[in-house]
Amino acid sequence: MINRAEFLIILRYLKPKDRDGFLKVISNFSFIGIMLGVATLIIVMSLMNGFRVDLLDKLLSYQPHISYLSKGNYKFEKDVILKLSKENKIKITDINLVKNSEALILTKKNNFGVLIKSFKKDEIKKNYFLKNSVLRGKINSNGVGIGLELANKLSINVGDVITLLSKNTETTPFGLIPRQFNYTISYIFNTGMYEFDNNFIITNLDQGKLLSKKKNEIEIKIKDPDKAIFFTRVLKKNDPNNFIYSWVDTNKTFFDALNVERNVMFIILTLIIIVAAFNIISVLTILIKNKSKEIAILRSIGFLKSSICLIFVISGAAIGFFGIIFGVFLGVILSYNLENIRLFLSDFFNINIFPSEIYFLNQLPSHVNFNSVLLIASFSFIVVLVASLFPAISASKLDPVKNLKND
Repeated sequence: MINRAEFLIILRYLKPKDRDGFLKVISNFSFIGIMLGVATLIIVMSLMNGFRVDLLDKLLSYQPHISYLSKGNYKFEKDVILKLSKENKIKITDINLVKNSEALILTKKNNFGVLIKSFKKDEIKKNYFLKNSVLRGKINSNGVGIGLELANKLSINVGDVITLLSKNTETTPFGLIPRQFNYTISYIFNTGMYEFDNNFIITNLDQGKLLSKKKNEIEIKIKDPDKAIFFTRVLKKNDPNNFIYSWVDTNKTFFDALNVERNVMFIILTLIIIVAAFNIISVLTILIKNKSKEIAILRSIGFLKSSICLIFVISGAAIGFFGIIFGVFLGVILSYNLENIRLFLSDFFNINIFPSEIYFLNQLPSHVNFNSVLLIASFSFIVVLVASLFPAISASKLDPVKNLKND
């Protein structure tokens, strides 16, 4: 606990006199350095979090969070999944029986490989893939749906007939040949994701069975995608011999690279705070040098070594603490207004900062994670404390007799 005398001495040391001008300059630089270091770290981490959230939203809007291989009894399997989700407090937003397959679409001019996604007739209208995505036409049980980009590439529209060549074969006098099926385009969907709109055709399960002998899958979407790994483990524990995987497994390389990049940026930008912390060491070292006589007097009138050490630790920590507070405030404010700042700078300098045709994003994605902010602030304060400790220990070891004698 700090006593009144120690508190008054700390306040005095934190307000350098005019004759200590150089010390005052270094103190200000230390404060500004820590503030800018913390603010920069928060802004960059918010940007990295924003990229991750934005990519997740776009990527997972039309991908299942968990895929579960069906063994044929969909009603029973669905009830088990819903029961496990309730027991583990996982909110399921969508669950569908799906067959994923491939086929070759035949046209007069070109042939294209396409991916077929087949849903149950009673689930096809409300599934995650087509929800709010149908651009033209209407969903019905007899026709099929096609992505907008693929429809434009093939120059086809609602009502046109397409031919699909499946992997399933049939025996003829000429041997085994792939089976062909004709389907009418009932609707065109536009998800906004080029990969899906350019490659997918939607059918019902009865049509899908003709195109592929693959087993059906149960596709699950949950409210919090980050809990997909946990719920996948729960499902595997309940059915260890089944093939169950999450979106993390299918996009592992991509998101591992994103996490590595975020961690590397954190380490690199932490160096700014460490450099600023070295300025605190300089401040305290100069302060101790200038106040060696006063320290000797304090020791001679009964101040313990621990008190001297505490005075200088708190003096250094105070500079860092207020730098961190202002840095957090500045970082959070700027993170919430990055897009406005980008627009202002683009207009002011008449240049296109962060062009959407290159980065495929219309605006700077910033997401402030307050757990990350707390981690940055806590780590910065620990660095400041460690930096303040070394000169403080040095001050507590000064010999009062030697310093008074030399004076």
